[in-house]
This record gives sequence, C-alpha cells and structure tokens, in this order.
Amino acid sequence: MNILENLKLPDHQEAMNAVNEKGFVILKNCVSSKFIDSQRKRWGQKFKHKNVNRKFVRGEIILGEPDFISYSDIKAWCMFRSFEFLWNKTSDKIALDLHLEIHKFRNKMQGFPSDFGLNYNEDNYGIYISTSFYPSGKGMMCSHEDSHGDTPILHYMLPYTFKGKDYSHGGLTCKDKNGKLNDIDINVEPGDIIFFDGRQEHGVDLVNGNKTEIPGRLAVFSIPTHFSPSTKFGVMKRSLKVYAREWANQLGLMKLG
Repeated sequence: MNILENLKLPDHQEAMNAVNEKGFVILKNCVSSKFIDSQRKRWGQKFKHKNVNRKFVRGEIILGEPDFISYSDIKAWCMFRSFEFLWNKTSDKIALDLHLEIHKFRNKMQGFPSDFGLNYNEDNYGIYISTSFYPSGKGMMCSHEDSHGDTPILHYMLPYTFKGKDYSHGGLTCKDKNGKLNDIDINVEPGDIIFFDGRQEHGVDLVNGNKTEIPGRLAVFSIPTHFSPSTKFGVMKRSLKVYAREWANQLGLMKLG
C-alpha cells in the first residue's frame, strides 16, 4: 500500500484560515478507507490490560525512552494510550510515513520548516505518535487547553472509530473562537482528519454505546512536545550499570569490549 499516493490534503493555507477563523476544521476524505480498516485491526487487539506497562498517559516524556502502552483511570481521564517514538524502530512503517507527512502538512499550515520537530535541536522539541482508546462506558478526558508558551500547538487527529457506528454518545468536543462547545465527532467520517488549535478548550465526553467489535473511541495523532533530557535517576542508573560491569571485569567475570 502506497499510503502517500492516496493521501489527499487540501491547500495548507485554506486549512489554516479555517482553524484561525473557528478554532478547528475537519478535512474531509483525506485517507483511504483501506488504511483506516488496517489500523482498526492493528489497534483493536492491542488495547488490553495485559499489554499495559505504564499508568502514565500525559505529561513529561524522556528523550530516548522505549515505546509503551499505558492505561489510567482517574477523575480527570480514563483511557488507554500508546506512545511510539521516532528514535525507536517502528512496527508499522506505512502508518509512520503517513503521520510524518501529515505533520509536515501541519508545519506548512503554521509557516514552520517542513521538518520542524523531526530533527535534533537544542530545545529537545519533537513529536511522538500517540494512539488513544477510550473504552465505552468509561473512556473520557476532562476539558483542558494545551500550549508550549510562545509556540502554539496545532493538533491533528485521525479517528479509527466513529460516532454513530462504533459508539453512540460522547467523544471529542472543542470550543470555537466564540466560546461555543462543538461536538466534533458527530461530523467525522472514515478518512477525515481533524485539526484544532490546542489552546481552544477541548476534551472527550464520556464515550458510550457498544455498537461494534471496537466499542469505544480509537484515534491517533502525533503530539508536538519538548522532550525531557535524561533525568538524574537515569544518569544514576547508567552509572550503576557501568560500575557493575567494571566491578565484574575487575573480578574476571566479564571482559569489557
């Protein structure tokens, strides 16, 4: 599947004008239904508690850490979330290529260099691929705003499940520039991409309604962030490992290459 040949994106300035005017825009029929179906199959089996190895779903990301799947159920949110980092080997190059291309389109919308966030830089600024699943009957996220100081966060979201088909109630909401709360998911169909200004208040209302084999809200987006450099604990752990290897070498238990 050549996903980039089938990716249909409009004029980037028109898309940005729509976001500036309203706070969000739904770009219709951008991605092939074949790709959406493949991702439903890929992720439909992954978001199970046996695959979870973290409780962490939002906040500080450490530069260089491994990919992981998390689950958290607190008052502020309930969701599964996968974190895929560009420095790790991908398990789905087709999906990665698509997200990198959409990210480059997002950069064009904002007037940034096309590779902004894809290369090493002094601010540790980059993106990671986040796939989230809000299970029916529990999945939600309280309304909030996202920002990086003077650098705006323009989010995009590519849904894999759909309101009216996979769930009947809840889903993504976003306030427009006039302060009106909008039900975004009710207007989204397979292949559509949502773009919204992260500084607009947004959240996920309680998802409900078991309608298909994937009962809940499943969607993916690449999140721009400032990665945290290695923590003191990380440096300490590395130092202890080096000390242990050197100690074993001194005792003749291993050779250092």
